[in-house]
Amino acid sequence: MKWIRRILVVVFFLCLIAGLSLYWFVYRGLPSVDELKDIHPTMVSRVIGANGSAIAWFPPKGRIIIDKDKIPEEVKQAFIAAEDATFYTHEGLDWRRIFSAFITDIRAQSFVQGASTITQQVVRSYLLTRKKTLTRKMKEAVLALRMERRLTKDQILGLYLSRVYLGSGAYGAESAALRYFGRSLKALDLSEISLIAGLAPAPSRYSPLNNFPAARKRQWYVLSRMSQEGFISQTRAVDAYNKPLQITGRPIAMFTQYPYVTEYIRSLVIKKYGDGILSKGIGIQTTVDPRLQGFAEMAVRKGAIELEWRQGRYRGLSKMSDTQKKRCLALQKNQIAWQGLRPYYLYWAQVTGVDPLQVDMSGDKISLGAESYAWIAPKGAWKPEGTLRSGDMIRLCYNGKGFVISQQPQVQASLMALDVKTGGILAMVGGISFSKSQFNRAVKAQRQSGSAIKPFIYAAAIDKGLTPADIIFDVPLTYKDEKAEGEDEGEDETQAIEAWRPKNYKDRFYGPTSLRTGLVLSRNVVTIKILEDIGIGYAIEYLNRFDLGKKMPHDLSIALGTGSVNLLHLSGAYAVFANHGKAVNSHIIEYITRKDVGPIFSARDESIRKQVFEPDRKIISEQTAYILTSLLDSVVQDGTGWRAKAIKRPVAGKTGTSDDNRDAWFIGYTPDILCGVWVGYDDMMPLGENETGSRAACPIFTGFMEHALKDYPVNDFAVPEGVVFARVDTHTGRLASPGSKDVRFECFKEGNLPPSPASSFDRHLLKEVY
Repeated sequence: MKWIRRILVVVFFLCLIAGLSLYWFVYRGLPSVDELKDIHPTMVSRVIGANGSAIAWFPPKGRIIIDKDKIPEEVKQAFIAAEDATFYTHEGLDWRRIFSAFITDIRAQSFVQGASTITQQVVRSYLLTRKKTLTRKMKEAVLALRMERRLTKDQILGLYLSRVYLGSGAYGAESAALRYFGRSLKALDLSEISLIAGLAPAPSRYSPLNNFPAARKRQWYVLSRMSQEGFISQTRAVDAYNKPLQITGRPIAMFTQYPYVTEYIRSLVIKKYGDGILSKGIGIQTTVDPRLQGFAEMAVRKGAIELEWRQGRYRGLSKMSDTQKKRCLALQKNQIAWQGLRPYYLYWAQVTGVDPLQVDMSGDKISLGAESYAWIAPKGAWKPEGTLRSGDMIRLCYNGKGFVISQQPQVQASLMALDVKTGGILAMVGGISFSKSQFNRAVKAQRQSGSAIKPFIYAAAIDKGLTPADIIFDVPLTYKDEKAEGEDEGEDETQAIEAWRPKNYKDRFYGPTSLRTGLVLSRNVVTIKILEDIGIGYAIEYLNRFDLGKKMPHDLSIALGTGSVNLLHLSGAYAVFANHGKAVNSHIIEYITRKDVGPIFSARDESIRKQVFEPDRKIISEQTAYILTSLLDSVVQDGTGWRAKAIKRPVAGKTGTSDDNRDAWFIGYTPDILCGVWVGYDDMMPLGENETGSRAACPIFTGFMEHALKDYPVNDFAVPEGVVFARVDTHTGRLASPGSKDVRFECFKEGNLPPSPASSFDRHLLKEVY
C-alpha cells in the first residue's frame, strides 16, 4: 500500500507542477479582454474634390475600425459563410474543425491547416501575435473562450471586420472597400462584397491587383458558401459573379485614383501640422476638379505616347511568364468590361499570328495592319515576321480609332492647371506613372525654362518705356569673355577669349523686327538686345517679383532661359498676366476641418496665409499685364503657339525649349483657366529632332483645354483703362501714315504712343543701317 501512496503523491505533485507550468506559460500575464470593449471607430481623414466627392482617404496605417451597427448585413454574411459558418453557435472554439486540423497537421508534421474561428482571429489580431507556436495557440484558445463571455457576437464580428488584413495595405473591410473600389463599404454591391470576403485567408495570393484569376475563384467560393448557408439564392450568386468588378485600385498602396495629387496634399498637411494630424479625422477640401484631373491625365499620356511614336523609339518586348500573362489579361478583361476602351490607355495583347499580325486582347481577336506599327521604323525596317512569334506579349494603345503597337513611355511630362481668378489648382499631373516614379515633376523638378522666360523680359521692357511697336535689329552678335590665366609666379599674362554668338532657331537673322514680332516668333537675338537695353540688374529685380522660386543667372543668358524653374512657380508667374497684374494665390487646399475642433485652416484666412499669397498684391500694372496678354495672344495666332488655335477661343501663351531640346514647355491661359505643361526626360536626354515646346508641349495643353473649357463661356480678354490703340507702320514702328503699306492696330499705355510717321528718307535710312 505504501508504494501506491507514493505513486499517488508523485502523480499529485506532477499534476501540480504541470498545472503551475500551464498557468505560468498560458494564463499568467494574459491581456484583458475587457479592453476591446473600449475600441473606438477610426477617424479617417478624407480629401475632397471641388465637386464635393471624396478623391482620397488617409486611414492610419491602412486600418479602419467601424461601428458594428454600421456594417451592412451582407458583409457579415459573406465573411461568416466563408470563414466561420458556425460563428453564431459556437462558444469561441470549433472543436470539430480543431480535431480535423489536428489530424491533418500530425500527418504533415507541420501547421498546414487552420481551424481558427473568427473569435480566435480577433484574439490574434488585437491581443496576441501571429507567430505559430503551441503556447500561443493555447493562449489564443483561453482568450477566445473569455471573449465569448465578455463580448456579444456582434461586437466580436465588428472587431474582426475592422482589423482583418485584406491585402494591398488595407486592414478591415471598410479599408478594403476604399482601396479596391474607391467607395465606402455600405456602397458596395454583392459582387464587390464577395470579392473582399474572399481575400481573408491569403490576401497577397488572392489580391485582384496581383492575381485576378485567383481572386475570382475565391469570389465564387464565397458566393457559393453564402448560397449554401441560405443567405442568398443561387440565382443571385450567379448574377453577382457574372457582373464586372469596378476595380479602381492601382498597384500602389494608396487609397486614391490620383496619387500625385494625394501625395502632394499629404506632404503639405504633414509639413504644417505633423504626421499625427492625419489620424484625427480631418477633412481636406481641395480645389481639384476630378473631371478636369481626368482630362489632364489623358492629355499627358497622349502627348508622351505620341512623342515616342514620332521619334520611333521602340524598346522591344516585355518578358513575362505564362502565369503573368494570364493574370494581366484576366484583370484587363474585367476592366474593359466595366469601363470600356479608354483613349490612350495601354492594353496587353498576346500574339497569335504574325503574317498577318493577329493578337488576342483579353478574348478579343484583333488583326493589326502595317499602320499599327509604322512608327517603329518609318523606312519599313521593322516587320512582325522575324521579330514577333506566337505567345509574345505586346502593348497596344487605343487612339480613339484603332490600335497601335505601343509601350510604357520613358519620356516624362507634367501639367498644372489653375483657376485664373482664385489661383486654385484645378488639376495636377506629376509624371507618366506614379507606380514607376513617385517624383512629382510639377512641383519638384527644376528645369531650364528656355523661351518660356521671355515674356517676363518683355514685361520689364514695357515697364521701362518700350512699346510693342518698337523696332529692334535682329543681326548677328558676338560677346567676348576675357579670363586672365597664369598671373602667378611671374608668368606672362595670357588671355583665354571665349566668344558667345547667340543664334535664333535655325541660325537665321531677320533684320528690323518689332518687339511684338520678337516675342511672337521667339527671336533670341531680339530678346538679348532688349535685355541689354533695360539692363541685367533691372531685369533680375523685375523677375524676382514673380516668385519664380530660383535665382536667375546674372548675365545675358537669362534671356534664353538658362535659369531653372519648376512648373508650379512658372505657372503661378504667368497667372499674374492673366490676373490683371495681381499676385495669384496658387493653392490646392481650400480649407481643413477637424471633427472635434472645426475649421483649422483656410486659404482665404489672412491670419494664417503667407503674405506673398495676398491676392490683391500688385506685381505689375493692369496695363502692362494686358499688353503682355496681347503679345501672348499673338504668339498663338501668328507664332510658335499656333497649335493652341485649335481651342477656338481667345488664348494667350508661350512656348519654351531649352538647349538640345532637353525641355519643352507651353504655358497658356484664357480669361478663366491657365495651364502649364513641361515635357522632358529625367536623365536630361534630348527629346528628339524638332521636339520643341510647340510640338511636344503645346498639344498636351490643347488636348486638356479643349475638354476643360467646354462648360465655360467664350470670353475675350478685358481691356483695362489706360490702354489705347493706334495704327502703326510695322516697318518703322511709328504711327502709320496714309501711305503706309503694312499697318496693324497696336496697343500702348496711354501717353506712350510711338512718334509721328517717318518720312521716306527715314525709311530709306533704316534699310541702309541694316
